[in-house]
Amino acid sequence: MADIKGTDDAFDAQREYVRTDDKIPVYYETLNDLNASRGSTDWELMFDDIEPSPEENPKLYELLFDINQKLNMLINHMSERNGFNIPEAREVNISGGGLRFFCNDQFKIGDRLILKTFLPTYAHVIKIKCEIVRCEPRNQGGYEIAVKYVDMDETTRDKIIRYIFAKQRKLLRTESKEK
Repeated sequence: MADIKGTDDAFDAQREYVRTDDKIPVYYETLNDLNASRGSTDWELMFDDIEPSPEENPKLYELLFDINQKLNMLINHMSERNGFNIPEAREVNISGGGLRFFCNDQFKIGDRLILKTFLPTYAHVIKIKCEIVRCEPRNQGGYEIAVKYVDMDETTRDKIIRYIFAKQRKLLRTESKEK
């Protein structure tokens, strides 16, 4: 994932959150009037209130995550919406303030997206409004996209930050076991 770690002075100066690299499902679509007018009663939010502690019961987390993914795919299929595609795990660099990922679509700085992702420690979709701060072509094809979150509530930001710290703790445990 060395490609993700490139720097951009304007983006780096805005960093105030801890970051981590990972590979997680990320969906995106442009934010337009149609998206903005969708109601807040979204089927994807049905697991929002279920948050068992990963330390308490990691198997429950995994089970809820799997159930939620299957339900999402089934509902998308049955409703025949043109919404998001089947999950695609992407290499990302995530923080409480923004996200970097690779895709085949080119965007302009200032374009707005809606990102949806499943963090492994939560059994529900996290839906985030974002603004493109960088879109650079990659040598291998496609684009590296950097976004900053806009209009994000602190509960969602806290979930992302807790996920990052949990991932870092896991990496530290793995490293200490290897030594």
